[in-house]
Amino acid sequence: MSSTSAFAKRSPLRRWGPWVAVVVVAVAALSVAVFGTRSAPTAQDRVSSISRTVKCPVCSGESVAESNAPASQEIRRQIAEQVQQGQTDDEIRSFYAAKYGQAILLTPSAAGVNVLVWILPIVALAVGIAALVIVFRRWASMPQERATDEDRELVESALHPDELTDENDPHGEGASR
Repeated sequence: MSSTSAFAKRSPLRRWGPWVAVVVVAVAALSVAVFGTRSAPTAQDRVSSISRTVKCPVCSGESVAESNAPASQEIRRQIAEQVQQGQTDDEIRSFYAAKYGQAILLTPSAAGVNVLVWILPIVALAVGIAALVIVFRRWASMPQERATDEDRELVESALHPDELTDENDPHGEGASR
């Protein structure tokens, strides 16, 4: 392979190619996940989706969608009515947050201190990727150590201890090693 090749040891394609491929795959996967072929949600889909984000007021750790408590059944019925009236998902959730407090919502709003819940995982991911890039660059720039003739002789003497003589046995250990 010639040194003018696109994949030569110091070519930009060799250094940045894998990173570009990772970014392209990640963007493609996220695009499919976000913009995938979805049909418009039905009213029942919206009721189910909203019910999964509202906590049952009488149950411990269950959403309104999971609970069969009378209070949850009533909230599901009210959500269905509000969907039929044309209210948005955020308006419906805001109604329950105003009625029961923010603790009724299972997904925190993206306002105030709650923004940290949404931003910290992204920041942690970015810091982790940056750390990996730094570590990989350091590894790539470290000089490669080569075995010296002395190292090769040491390995050879370890592999064939019965061939040791006084002149090539500097420590006087003989074949006992």
